[in-house]
Amino acid sequence: MDSADAKAKKDFFISYTGADEEVASWIAWILEEAGYDVVLQAWDFHAGGNFVLEMHRAARETTRTIAVVSPKYLDALFTHPEWAAAFALDPTGTERLLIPIRVVDFKPDGMFTGKIYIDLVGLKEDEAKAKLLDEIAKSIQGGSIPPSTPPAFPQSAKRPAQSAATAPRFPGTLPDHHNLPHRNPNFSGREKVLSTLRESMLKERNTALTQQALHGLGGIGKTQLAVEYAYRHSASYEVIWWIRSEEPSTLASDFSALALELNLPEKEQANQAVVVQAVTRWLERNNNWLLIFDNARDADSIKPYLPRSASGHVLITSRNPDWRSVVNPLPVEVWERNESVAFLLKRTERTDEAGANALAEALGDLPLALEQAAAYCDNKKKSFADYLTLFNTRRKELWNREKAPDGYKETVATTWSLAFEEIRKVPMAEELLSLCSIVAPDAIPRTLLDRALEIWVGGVNKEEKLDEFVIDDAYEALRSYSLIMLDEKLVTVHRLVQSVVCDQMNEDDLAVCRMLMVMALSEQFPQGAFSNPSCWPECETLFPHVQILLKDNFHDHDLAWSVMADLLNIIGSYCHRRAAYADSELLFRRALEIKEKHLGPDHPFVATSLNNLGLLLKEQGKFGEVEVLYRRAFEIYKKHLGSNHPYVASSLGNIASLLQIQGKYDEAELLHRRALEIDESVYGTAHPDVAIDFNSLGMLLYNQEKYEEAELMYRRAQEINEKHFGPDHPYVAVNLNNLGLLRQAQGKNEEAERLYRGSLEIDEKVYGTKHPEVATDLNNLGVLLQAQGKYLEAEPMFRRALEIREMKLGSEHPHTKISRKNLDDLLQKMQGEQ
Repeated sequence: MDSADAKAKKDFFISYTGADEEVASWIAWILEEAGYDVVLQAWDFHAGGNFVLEMHRAARETTRTIAVVSPKYLDALFTHPEWAAAFALDPTGTERLLIPIRVVDFKPDGMFTGKIYIDLVGLKEDEAKAKLLDEIAKSIQGGSIPPSTPPAFPQSAKRPAQSAATAPRFPGTLPDHHNLPHRNPNFSGREKVLSTLRESMLKERNTALTQQALHGLGGIGKTQLAVEYAYRHSASYEVIWWIRSEEPSTLASDFSALALELNLPEKEQANQAVVVQAVTRWLERNNNWLLIFDNARDADSIKPYLPRSASGHVLITSRNPDWRSVVNPLPVEVWERNESVAFLLKRTERTDEAGANALAEALGDLPLALEQAAAYCDNKKKSFADYLTLFNTRRKELWNREKAPDGYKETVATTWSLAFEEIRKVPMAEELLSLCSIVAPDAIPRTLLDRALEIWVGGVNKEEKLDEFVIDDAYEALRSYSLIMLDEKLVTVHRLVQSVVCDQMNEDDLAVCRMLMVMALSEQFPQGAFSNPSCWPECETLFPHVQILLKDNFHDHDLAWSVMADLLNIIGSYCHRRAAYADSELLFRRALEIKEKHLGPDHPFVATSLNNLGLLLKEQGKFGEVEVLYRRAFEIYKKHLGSNHPYVASSLGNIASLLQIQGKYDEAELLHRRALEIDESVYGTAHPDVAIDFNSLGMLLYNQEKYEEAELMYRRAQEINEKHFGPDHPYVAVNLNNLGLLRQAQGKNEEAERLYRGSLEIDEKVYGTKHPEVATDLNNLGVLLQAQGKYLEAEPMFRRALEIREMKLGSEHPHTKISRKNLDDLLQKMQGEQ
């Protein structure tokens, strides 16, 4: 370039990302002080300008680009064009048009791998300044030695338009006026929140967005976040003042103490209101300050202390989420799992990732709990697994032994004590939290909680509902302390809040809460889950809460056993239909156990449980136990209800289906026809139970090759089911599948294939792609395709059927063995024809 061009251009364009603005500003100041001309976004780009054009102009009108290199810089997309332009002009680096300065301890990669950089990491301010100027001079002069004394600051050098009268402090140094708590040396994670917080503070420097409220559950790490933010960005502020805001007295005194720190004339005024006004007035007239209101109760409590202008920054921490009226709220959640695991490993200097993950899961990724656990493991030389065992078996004792970790005022066992005391003042709030604490922590339906509260107050049969305002106030009390998260339909509570609440309840109180929840669940869990897929989404929401309740062995309570047994049967039927056979069997056996204990072995309710269990075991191929259960149920029903009761008909049909499997067709037909006769006499000719009889009898006739009679039975069953359930119901799919078998046996393959595919479509839509009913459809379709010589189409059908049956039924189930044999036979035929 010629000399005229060199004079027209400024020396450096400093490229950086927002996270590194402080160090970029410091670099710019040092260079300008040394006589260089610098373009820096924070100083030279102003409101109303076009950012892209400003960047383009800056790159064109400067000789060199300085890249302030950090991991965030390399990850930021908008910085790429800035350094890439300089790199393109000087790819070999001989002109040194791109000068990287490393400001974070990491190994640059990508295009920066081979670049020699100026390294400021770990240096004190005077060392960093000397190295920066020395290396910059060498880069410009091609390695020549700079003058022994720094150049004088030229009077014509540009002062940063938006800077204070003094130079920016070196990043990491604290201002003269601060009262910050000690920094937590074990602080970990939260990079995304810290970045979001900083961006929000800087986004609109003259709006309320410079006032931020971090809100969340106690122990979530809000205070630690505020401390870390203040230390990271301390160089941006001339005053950082920490204000304890939980109590009005400490709030006022800490705020007023700033008058003494700033040596304001009103510092010794006896009237505290005068001192507060003086501090507020100083804040409104000055900039580059940060106020931190820690653990504020609500917006009203700190409004008198908020400056009316936004010349500085305000950061609030609070358990209360309601801040939108005065500041910008930023929720703080539990750690991401990778953050929890990384913290535990770093804090304890261990490598057991699996153990750390299991511990983080049990502690719900709550930072306070993880810090306590890490400290205990470190001090007591316990493994993560050892701590987890103590937590699961002796939690109360463990928590009583633990002390508050560094940087925290409380332990997990005590951090919510004040919140618990406050909610006791609100009617039904404590009861509501107790109910929230005995079920699964996520997605608790408000309708379930409301019904349990109604039973608590008025009993099962009371029609009068609780006052809606009382319920609303109870929810709001819990939400205001972040003990729960709330939306229109669901409630979420942290698992450790649940643990602390349950630890504070005695066994009788726990039993009452569980009983109330079981009663509410028995009312709200859909009764027709076995036959009505449309209610399955509701079942999926309620099922996790049932699972938690079932872990507690309280079903023998005098008032709860019958409700519990009924609920077990309902849930067991739902699991049966969803092919969760192991869960279903456990539930049915528990229901049977409870009923036999309280009703004796010879009661009709016991017979219902026997039938339910028998149906489930039959699908699993456990035929020996099934027959005992079916015949016992039949005898009980016949004895107590007489020979013409529909329950007797159901038992006859069950026994007949088992005889059919055993090849005893004549005996089975007599029982099927007797069951049909009873049901038609009780229900008429168009009832769903009659459809079951028709379908069962049709299957028997099909096995005897009485195809015309079988078709008549199947058609009548299909007609009833379509009328009652609609054409897309699983019962209709069964009818279509059976008709397909019939048509295939008659050699009507095209119609059989259409019927099979119709059945498969319904079942996949209702059950998903991994259900045993889907496997039946696939297997039958595969047999048909193979018989037609369509081997390539049959193979994926057999493979899918086998995969489903092995997963759901096990490798030794008769249906699984059939699928395996079908696939093997097909593969042999395909190999033989090659």
